[in-house]
Amino acid sequence: MLKVASFNGVYILIKIAIGAIMSRIIADYAGAAGMAIMGNLRNFTQGIQTFAILGIEHGLVKYAAAYRKDYIQLKNYYKTAWLLSIFSSCILAITIFIAAPWLDDYLIAADVSFANAFRIFAISLPFYVVFVFITSMLQGFEIFKKYIVLQIVVSLILFLISAYLIYNYNLTGALYGIVIVPFIQCFIGIVFLKNTLDKKVSFFKLIGFTWDAAIAKKFLSYSIMALVSAFLLPLVAILVRNDVRVKVGDVEAGWWEGIIRISSYYILFATSLISMYVLPKLSQNDSSAHFKSTVMHFYKSILPFLIVGLIAVYFSKDLIIHYMFNAEFNGMRPLFKWQLIGDFVKIVSTVLAFQFIARNDIKRYLIAEVLSVLSFYLFSKWLLPFYGVEGIVMAHLFNYVVYLMIILLLLRKEVFSSSSF
Repeated sequence: MLKVASFNGVYILIKIAIGAIMSRIIADYAGAAGMAIMGNLRNFTQGIQTFAILGIEHGLVKYAAAYRKDYIQLKNYYKTAWLLSIFSSCILAITIFIAAPWLDDYLIAADVSFANAFRIFAISLPFYVVFVFITSMLQGFEIFKKYIVLQIVVSLILFLISAYLIYNYNLTGALYGIVIVPFIQCFIGIVFLKNTLDKKVSFFKLIGFTWDAAIAKKFLSYSIMALVSAFLLPLVAILVRNDVRVKVGDVEAGWWEGIIRISSYYILFATSLISMYVLPKLSQNDSSAHFKSTVMHFYKSILPFLIVGLIAVYFSKDLIIHYMFNAEFNGMRPLFKWQLIGDFVKIVSTVLAFQFIARNDIKRYLIAEVLSVLSFYLFSKWLLPFYGVEGIVMAHLFNYVVYLMIILLLLRKEVFSSSSF
């Protein structure tokens, strides 16, 4: 794990450096209000992309790990998944292309029309599917170093293109920079793939149009889990952000988006490790002892570094605001403590919750996710009138405390069983 973490750490450092520079560019050329609008578009695109791939990313990783030595079976799984994903992405693309003007009015609501941005995003969806298949294969085969190198290359190229667009076209460039991402990811992924995988495991022979109802049923169980989150999380984020924009202001909504951007960098470090290391390990053995040993190994190896990092972020908040943003974002200061503590609880909870994905446990996963989303929304509605935008990050912390309690309750047999570590 520490080898994976070291490679992943380099990637995260690069992402943080890129994010810091990009945040400053957005702050200077789009402003806090523009950052809030970008948050709405980003939430929408992320949710739709999960629907395009039908939420089967974790399933692809799981079955690539399980059948990487059984090429024939792996091909059956990937071709069935490919048929499902391409069909889903094309249906969504047509729908979004037609609904572009309405989406522009609701999500952007600017003086200039951005309907064409939504149309470009619609066309990009099948390209996103290709990229997810490439990265899932690298993770499933545990080619972690090359997977991370791919992510670094993608991040650097996207940064250069986005920075150019924002610098020259302000908010317009920022929004178009978001919707062209899948095209760039797909192109780089295909070029990169030619030089990474063994010839006997050809990616292009794994994709095709094969239908196996039993395999499709397995993937669709992952879809149910992921699509509930893909629908509810962006929807609630957009509803809460629009609530902040109306009741408090666009600038304050931009502060919340700013703290989310900061949070996303260290959360990426943890979640990518969980996805790359914990999920394949949990998929290999379903015993309670193996589950507990895997989780505790992650906690002992990674959490101490995360705690130190979170403390460092808190005491560096003034420097972060000064260099990553500008004076318009000084109101973010009170948000840090709530966000950082909430993110720590989130990471602890997420490691445990991956047991549901590894075991394909739809029922418990959905109970936890739905209650968590509902909790955040209710806490936000309750705290916003009293504490303004700070109430939203307070809701973030309270929500994940509730989420952790729910996870422990649902996993009580696995967590509190008498089996040894």
